[in-house]
Amino acid sequence: MEQRSNVQNRAEKEYKNSREKFYLLLREIISNSIQAVLIRKEKERNAPQKYIPELTLDITYTEKQCSIVLRDNGEGFTDINSRCFDELDKRNIEKERFHFHPLGQGRLAIVYFTNKAKYETVYKDKDGVKRKKEFYYPKPDEGLFSLIDLEDETTDAEDTYTNLKVEIDKQNDLGRAKTFFKKYSDITTLKQWLIGTFFPAIVSNDDLVIKLILNGDVEKITRSSIEAETNSIPFEMTFEDEGSFKFKLWLIKRNTPLRKENPIVCFARNLMAELENGKLRYTLDSEEGYLLYLTSEYFDEHVDTKGEKIEISPADVTTINDKINEVLDEYFKDTIKKNKEETKRNLKNFKKRYPSLDAFIPEQTVEENKGVMDEDDLVKAAIETKGRYEKKFWTQMNRPSAEDEDTPYEETVECQKLLNSSLHIYVKHRERILERLFEMIKPYGEDGEPKPELESEVQELLFKRGNLLDNSRDINHLHNLWILDDKFTTFSSTLKGKSTKPGEEKSDIYIWSDDPSSVKQVLILELKSTTQAHNAGNSKEGMIGQVKRYARDVFNKPQQILNWNEDTSNIQYQGIILARKADIIKEVTSISAGGGFKKIPFLKDSRYKDDFFYPKENDETEIPIRIELYSFEDIYKLASSRNDVFFRLLKNEFEVVEDKEEAL
Repeated sequence: MEQRSNVQNRAEKEYKNSREKFYLLLREIISNSIQAVLIRKEKERNAPQKYIPELTLDITYTEKQCSIVLRDNGEGFTDINSRCFDELDKRNIEKERFHFHPLGQGRLAIVYFTNKAKYETVYKDKDGVKRKKEFYYPKPDEGLFSLIDLEDETTDAEDTYTNLKVEIDKQNDLGRAKTFFKKYSDITTLKQWLIGTFFPAIVSNDDLVIKLILNGDVEKITRSSIEAETNSIPFEMTFEDEGSFKFKLWLIKRNTPLRKENPIVCFARNLMAELENGKLRYTLDSEEGYLLYLTSEYFDEHVDTKGEKIEISPADVTTINDKINEVLDEYFKDTIKKNKEETKRNLKNFKKRYPSLDAFIPEQTVEENKGVMDEDDLVKAAIETKGRYEKKFWTQMNRPSAEDEDTPYEETVECQKLLNSSLHIYVKHRERILERLFEMIKPYGEDGEPKPELESEVQELLFKRGNLLDNSRDINHLHNLWILDDKFTTFSSTLKGKSTKPGEEKSDIYIWSDDPSSVKQVLILELKSTTQAHNAGNSKEGMIGQVKRYARDVFNKPQQILNWNEDTSNIQYQGIILARKADIIKEVTSISAGGGFKKIPFLKDSRYKDDFFYPKENDETEIPIRIELYSFEDIYKLASSRNDVFFRLLKNEFEVVEDKEEAL
């Protein structure tokens, strides 16, 4: 016989860290009742009258009190059950024979979570006579009792049973109950909790009946209560030093599709339990949704005394998960095949939308993934890989690569992929700028009205107004002069650029070079409206005359115009005018332009002329200047073509022939 203090101490030690886990009480007492009726069912398998295992859980819950009455039609407190009830650590051989793995927690949960409990039981003695016992547990006095020595009486009851009634009204005990019933406050949610908690027992016994009553509301739970289609897959596993164990994987259909990583719920002793070291998961996308449950005697033997934690090693968790993947891969092989096909389609679209990330998709990840990798998945996988490459780029630059000590990292495949990606993004940026230019040169807006674009807006697009670039170290390279030619975007210590401010009596953009080892040059870039130039073909001063005037200003006062102290008689002068083709035609055919213009090769409406200007009004010295007139339309097409070729080169769409003989 156990002492009262011993039982109470054991209960406190067992549940002191589970103060809010009132469900452990329900779990233990219901589990004992289910075991009782299933043992009787097995013993009476061949009885003349069919036995129906039944139990009733009747809960009355208010703010001031909670009453739980649990009745089952099991064998009652037989001699073996009474002896095991007397001693906490006594093995119940009968329950072990039916693989229930009892841990004797029911009494401890009652002592810890309730104020008092009363048992009433009818059982058959060794002579088959029905006898009845009633007792409180624990007894109100200081000591516990022995059921073997407890007086009983014969009864004419129709059947054997056990009836347990517990009362909860003390503040601490009732507080735990309130926490539980706040979450499961109605008969529907409580029924779902009970089915999920005792799923293996319910699904494996077609004739088991559980009647659930909550504050007068009634539900009956049977195998058919699990409305969804249920399949099971058995398999075996062998563990070193422990032998072979049977597992059963349950698949319960539900309306919610499977998405990505799907948890596998484990059960031990027919009760839901968590793995102490890790989680079991199965990755799959399927429109057919399933709950995945796993039961095994291996879990039964390794569960803690409360039945909450399955204590197996991380290595065992991994081994079991590998086996589950093997089993479910076969079960879902058609779905996996379909998912891979969809992933390939998504990958094809991904490559079109994200060319800068294409090279970073891990082929192994795509091949091994059993779910559908959508655009977000592919982007995430590519960015993770790219991030690793970029870290190595900055940390290993100018060092030998890890794979080949003779190869610098910048020459590795990884580095080339990274550089290619950066170029992809730059080319995409150029594409966006070209789209802006295209919108600017449209003569009409969406409403059909004329759409004038000011010269200043064109200037702002090509080279931000007011900016000065002295050399390549300047950070404000906010210009898009590559639209004209990529050579205008490269600045060194001897190449300078200036975009004038509004209101200045200067040309829009100047680019000049004062390299001591080469001929000094200056480019005067004059921008016109994309709709109509205000001085095209003007008899007094056309667009060309305006550029010549700006060249004369540079010749006469280079320090004032460009802050350039130079002998301007040794400078090469060039003027570029960017205007609409209609204005160019008007200009080159005007009397003031003087004729002699030639077509620029490969461009449709652009012209050039080797011209001259006079340093001063009465000075007849001719200073050579090359004048080029580019139409917006030609420049847009040329820049777009260059950008397209650049992009296709990055995608390896062109074949490079290295052997000159093969090229002939």
